Amino acid sequence: MVALIEQRIAEQNKLLRRLRKEQPERKDAARTIRSDTHVLIASVFSFPDPVEDMNEADYLRWRKDVIAFARDDAARNGAEVLSIVEHLDEAHPHVHVLAVPLCADGNMRMDAKRCHESFRAQTEHAQKGWSGSPSRSYKQAMRGWQDRYHAEVGSKHGQARTGPKRDRLDRRAWNARKARLQALKEEVIAVERAAEARRLADEEERRRDAVMQDTVARRLQEAEAVHAIATGGLIAAIRQADPDPVLLERLETPGQMGSWTNHDADRNREMSGALAPVLSDGLEALRQLPAGPGLLGGLSGFLRGLAGWVNRLADASPRWLKWPETVAYVAQGTKQAFGMTYTASTVAEVVEASPAWRSFTGKARARLDQARAVQALTHPRDSRPDASSQRGI
Repeated sequence: MVALIEQRIAEQNKLLRRLRKEQPERKDAARTIRSDTHVLIASVFSFPDPVEDMNEADYLRWRKDVIAFARDDAARNGAEVLSIVEHLDEAHPHVHVLAVPLCADGNMRMDAKRCHESFRAQTEHAQKGWSGSPSRSYKQAMRGWQDRYHAEVGSKHGQARTGPKRDRLDRRAWNARKARLQALKEEVIAVERAAEARRLADEEERRRDAVMQDTVARRLQEAEAVHAIATGGLIAAIRQADPDPVLLERLETPGQMGSWTNHDADRNREMSGALAPVLSDGLEALRQLPAGPGLLGGLSGFLRGLAGWVNRLADASPRWLKWPETVAYVAQGTKQAFGMTYTASTVAEVVEASPAWRSFTGKARARLDQARAVQALTHPRDSRPDASSQRGI
């Protein structure tokens, strides 16, 4: 505190010296800060209950209000709170507040007395020559300050402004006043608890809403990605997931059935014996997507299985059998197994005509529609057409 105050005084004195040079007419007003100038405002706020008997929750509520009052009081008087120290090592808990004047046009020399209501009232009393001692105005202003503290803090915590002897109250009247103060305290506590409950409820609602919005956005993003894969086709999906050039070439090679007529019966039996089991396994896999975490997970498993199946076809094919002939064999078998009305020309077309891929594309479309519907429910304004589209409709 001392070092900070001295630094501010040094900076302000430097400013004042420059002003005296630049504005000679303000020479008296721009005098530097004297060494005996009051530059600190100190306040002490004491809690009425002893430390060993106090209710901690009550004390913490009081402390919170005291700090708010002290900061507001400093600001309204042109000062700034720099230090708030709590003391719990004495009979009653109390708070020390230290503030310093703000450098302003009305207080260029950081005079703390100008930031103190009672000193201002005392100075005004002397300057205007009012009757009586200036200390009377000082005390009156101080009582006003204590009245404001009681209204903003003390009364909310069951504290009386004065004791029974000051107001000459008998026991019955004094007990009645304490009962009213206690009722006011309980009312304030109830209001604070209700406000805190509302704050927590609003915070939880905002948290849940944020989680829901994030979930909706992620699901819509995933649905759009899955739908883009489904509409883009098998080749685009493989290029995005694992662009194996050998696999892509095998999937895109057109079949050639005409060369079968050049093979004798023995080779045809060899071809059928080698490829029929692999084709049967592949047809079984093409009937439905494998289970996985969501459509993307199922698609990933499907693509891995597809790559393995195509490699097995290539490995199982007799050496004399060309790959286009293998493709034609697979396409013919798929047409019979799935009851297709046309013969696919490539293995990629075979897969895209399978129940598994049709199921995937159908689910992708349904998932996208569902995600968009959920977003429309959670963002009703975003889902409404704009004015121009409404006029167009």
